[in-house]
Amino acid sequence: MSRRKLKFGVCLLGGLLSALLLGGCGDGEQTKVIVLPPLESQEPGSERLQISRIREYAGSGREGDRMCLTWGEPGTDLLYVVKIEDGSYRYQVVDTRKNETVSNIWVDDRIADMENVSIAPGGRYVVYEVQGQQDGKELIAFFPEKRVRSTFKSWKDPQEVYSYAWSDDGTALVSWESGDTGSPDADWVISVYYMTTAILEEGGQDNSLPVLRAEFLMKGRGRSRRTVLPNADGTEVYVREQFRILGNSDDGGMEAGTEDEADDGRDASNWLLLPEYALKEELPEYSKAPICPVKYTSAGLFIQKEDGTLCLVEEIRSNPVIKELISADPKRLTSNPYICENGDHVFLMECVNNSMYQVSGVRVADGEIEGVPMVLFKDNYESLVQMTVLGDQAVMFWGREYLDGARYRYRVTALEY
Repeated sequence: MSRRKLKFGVCLLGGLLSALLLGGCGDGEQTKVIVLPPLESQEPGSERLQISRIREYAGSGREGDRMCLTWGEPGTDLLYVVKIEDGSYRYQVVDTRKNETVSNIWVDDRIADMENVSIAPGGRYVVYEVQGQQDGKELIAFFPEKRVRSTFKSWKDPQEVYSYAWSDDGTALVSWESGDTGSPDADWVISVYYMTTAILEEGGQDNSLPVLRAEFLMKGRGRSRRTVLPNADGTEVYVREQFRILGNSDDGGMEAGTEDEADDGRDASNWLLLPEYALKEELPEYSKAPICPVKYTSAGLFIQKEDGTLCLVEEIRSNPVIKELISADPKRLTSNPYICENGDHVFLMECVNNSMYQVSGVRVADGEIEGVPMVLFKDNYESLVQMTVLGDQAVMFWGREYLDGARYRYRVTALEY
């Protein structure tokens, strides 16, 4: 999740849609009335993205909530929220149409120690880190349906920093160690947890649940940027390790490597993991220049170059072919692109000016972009917290606007397509 703060401008729909009304200022659902182009102008096979529905919900919170949330399946009108309330973390399910909380479940009261709180897509599971015994740390999974909490992993070294990623369907959680902290030359592990394999006893706490887990031991080779991307259902996991070869500077700090080091001191390795078969397949390299992997889909691997150009890498297992999709635009600041699980829709959060950002989208077919990204939505947030593509059905984003004192309003928008 990007922690970069973004500012939006005045509410407006461009391109395909035009917004006519934004609801009132209280907590609750905010409904936009939209006007689609006349049917006669919507030609079959049109390059335009067809947004069928816009859902919005507004709520309030207080500074320090450390709230996280996700929209439910399109059509359910449910919002899943984890936030601090009454001195503990609570898991809430909000019916946005009725503007009521239909479920409010206690998760944990170790507020000061909880980090990396994350809700699975679809809202069925929650994971977080917490300080464990003897100053170590633990990865905890919470199963709201049965109100069961389980420890997935424990470690003692506070320098071991972990990252996490969910499969698009929310059934698999992938965990891995950072390549820039702790001991970068030490071997590291990628763990894949399959949440649906848990056997739950209702009301249990701190149980060791038999969640099927696959682990892959990776060789430590120095400081690196590690990217781990599960596919839609977690049956395949793409891994890239971009190495940073560093040496000691005169002041005791770190500096870039010398000219003799290959590729200007940079190197990378790629793998494809098949957890079901415990197979780790090393992949051929496709880029000597540093790149940022964005999304691994059935259509291929989406990457972003350092200048912001979005590309698609096809045939990554045998003969990688890079296709440029969206060129970098020096006149426009663009955040990381967001790709659907099937790889046929690309969304961009774009900077228009210092106070306005917009959501644009475009379709991809047979490895080629259809037309150019078109503006779908513009809106104003003081800070944008998160943007996510939900399966291949909707794009969701939410942010805050700060009020007097420590209070803020948050607003969630889902564009269904």
